[in-house]
Amino acid sequence: MLKAKVVEIGPEAVSENDNLLILFDETASTQLRRVSVVQRFTEPQNNGYQFQAKHQLSIDDQVYEITHVGQLVQSNMEMIGHATLFFEEVPEKTQHNGIYLKPYKMPKIHVGSVIKYL
Repeated sequence: MLKAKVVEIGPEAVSENDNLLILFDETASTQLRRVSVVQRFTEPQNNGYQFQAKHQLSIDDQVYEITHVGQLVQSNMEMIGHATLFFEEVPEKTQHNGIYLKPYKMPKIHVGSVIKYL
């Protein structure tokens, strides 16, 4: 398991028109922070956790099944805490930095929310 706490939510990070959240750790630039959810890992990011389909992700008490993991997610999360969470069906052409989740419903998220990669 990998665990992170939401420490900042940019003013443009959550949109009613998009079913996605962009995650970065605290190294994100000011520009990226405007559109991102900034997470602080409470355990080392390189603790051996492997992002895989069929695993779960939870945001507070909201639990999602991971349906697809893009090929860059593992390295991006280890280096800069970055992935994009998509709350939608897996498209034919996926994003390399994407984690696709179901149910296809945006979570309620706030500063202080806990994200667990299970």
